[in-house]
Amino acid sequence: MLRFAILPLLLVASSIQAEPLTLGVVLDQNETITDPIITKRYRALESDIERALGQPVEMHYYTRGFSAIKDAKSGSVDLVFGPPQVIANISKFNFEPILKSSAVTAVSFVAAPAYKGGLTAKSQARLGIPDYESLMGGMARGEINSRGLSKSDFAEIKFHRMPEAPLFGLKLGRYDLAVASAEEAKTWAAANGGRIVFTSTPVPLRAFSVQTETVPPAAQQKLAAALKNSSSLNLALVAASKADFKGVASMLNTTPTSLPGAKVISAAEAKMLAAKGMAIYDVRVAEEFDIAHIPGAISVPYKEASAKEVGFDPADDQFALNKLPKDKNTPFIMYCDGTICWKSYKSALMAIQGGWKNVYWFRGGFPEWKEASLPVVAKKE
Repeated sequence: MLRFAILPLLLVASSIQAEPLTLGVVLDQNETITDPIITKRYRALESDIERALGQPVEMHYYTRGFSAIKDAKSGSVDLVFGPPQVIANISKFNFEPILKSSAVTAVSFVAAPAYKGGLTAKSQARLGIPDYESLMGGMARGEINSRGLSKSDFAEIKFHRMPEAPLFGLKLGRYDLAVASAEEAKTWAAANGGRIVFTSTPVPLRAFSVQTETVPPAAQQKLAAALKNSSSLNLALVAASKADFKGVASMLNTTPTSLPGAKVISAAEAKMLAAKGMAIYDVRVAEEFDIAHIPGAISVPYKEASAKEVGFDPADDQFALNKLPKDKNTPFIMYCDGTICWKSYKSALMAIQGGWKNVYWFRGGFPEWKEASLPVVAKKE
């Protein structure tokens, strides 16, 4: 009888000793773990999660979003609380956003009173931007890239760890253009006679995402319900999904919307051209091609080491141009993993520079193809 009475206690003890989940918290530019208010806030979040899931949690702080994305890819974290650009990036690694802040922000480019130019080619503007990996810095880079602008279009582009530095530099005459949150830019422009050149679409300030393989649906629901009613973050949270971050992803490191010397095509156009026999080159890594690809596509991986920007250095990369059609008048299509994947842009540009005359760039790539519900060749499990 005693044996059966002890059994439930043993089961409870074993659950307490369960492998802890790892919570990754990506700090904002204005946050530091040396600030007791900040650490108290996130310790409270950690406790809320443990109570909701009935499972121990170990917290890990990140000052760089890239490090959090890398750990999410490797499976080193189970839960991530951070800015939307991180949440958007980890969604392709079996992470599901479950909550987002109701508060939103946007990025603005603000001009000094004496500067009459804009965010255009060959402006030769001196541009100050917040930290490269910050939300404002990432969104600013996305807007620059989407316009097909490169470093050579500016007299200077400088990134700052201190988010207020670009506007301070603008006031001192150090810059012609500065990047800041829409709220800060509007206030600065009104106080200093500046001009808002461009403001992006708003995005959530912060969001919460979970690894679907280690946090099952029932646990996700418990967690979402608990954190919605939690006061630990001093931030109102509402339900979220991957669709909420699609726009964020497209703002970050996005490829230009045009490519001189190439014709940019849609999924419908790619389907039509492929049906007529035009060759399609998939320049993603071989493993991605093996998992799934467009029917009839030819795998020619682009080995990328250069920066994701218009002025990238092709010498840093590797691409087998000799696998393209020998007749340089032969038309063909290139694609990779969507608008934030630079491999098809870079390979198409290298082909154009190599003398091929009829390059079709399927900018939306494999994600757009799948969203159009077009057939794919998938690896059999």
